Amino acid sequence: MTVNLLLAKVIPRTINAPTCHYITTFCHPKFIIFYKKKTFYYFHLDICSRNCNFARDIFMTKFSIITCTYNADKVLERTLESVAEQVYPYYEHIIMDGASSDRTLPLALQYAEKDQHVIIHSEKDYGLYDAMNNALNLVTGDYVVFLNAGDKLFNETTLEDIAEKLKYGNKPSVIYGYTDIVDNAGVFLHPRRLQPPRNLTWQSFKWGMLVCHQAFYARADLAKKTPYDTTYKYSADVDWCIRIMKAGEAEGAKTLNTNLTLCDYLDGGMTTAHQRESLKERFIVMVKHYGIGTTLLTHAWFCMKALGRALNRKIRKIKNKKHKKSNNKK
Repeated sequence: MTVNLLLAKVIPRTINAPTCHYITTFCHPKFIIFYKKKTFYYFHLDICSRNCNFARDIFMTKFSIITCTYNADKVLERTLESVAEQVYPYYEHIIMDGASSDRTLPLALQYAEKDQHVIIHSEKDYGLYDAMNNALNLVTGDYVVFLNAGDKLFNETTLEDIAEKLKYGNKPSVIYGYTDIVDNAGVFLHPRRLQPPRNLTWQSFKWGMLVCHQAFYARADLAKKTPYDTTYKYSADVDWCIRIMKAGEAEGAKTLNTNLTLCDYLDGGMTTAHQRESLKERFIVMVKHYGIGTTLLTHAWFCMKALGRALNRKIRKIKNKKHKKSNNKK
């Protein structure tokens, strides 16, 4: 099927259209009109059998944001707000609740009443990764990202900024970016210590989880074919990200570095709370994907860097003590 697209401006006052921040489409048998950045445009179609769906396929990427919850009413609202304030309209926010007994569900329902993007599903599950797999079955978007209760999209243009990075016909297996760490009040603490590489591949994760899970947007078709391995209790996300990238590389798809900060990550979390068990599992995951030799070498390097950081902290403390003593003498 050949589509001839001819671009021309349309006088804004001739169209009674809502002013949105991204794209609003209007369909006609012969052309599609859309509004972007204070300007109206139309594309003439020689052949257009799908009308609105055709327009969305060309211009819009739909994001599926998944938040798995269980008794998370104290931190959920900031997550809901950060998604609801997005100026980009093509997304769905799936709340996969594990039959919470606190105010998590009423809070989510309150947002669902005023926001058609919110989809709520509540049932007992067998843990976080089982809930994530259940949520993947509900996804209808092009890309999926997991945003924990308490975490936030970086700002109101995050989804729009990501969509702007995608060129027509370009479907990377993974879209990724940077992460900031925030406290319980949502106040910025510092950038995440591990930084994403310029070009991310599945081999990159031998040096640790260089991209935060909340800044890792996986192509939905790959995600649905690659469920989380629920035999892991704390590190299935690391294994999942590696397998997603392997699947993408197998079909020749590349990853896309947005060079943007994509999320605020709440300091702490399940993995941090069970750090020893998580590190053991992560070692097993790395051996599975990279072999025992590579894993031992990289862990030796991790230990050397950790010792170096500890030594630097000790030196700074000694210097600070000396500085305070000299000031007291004065």
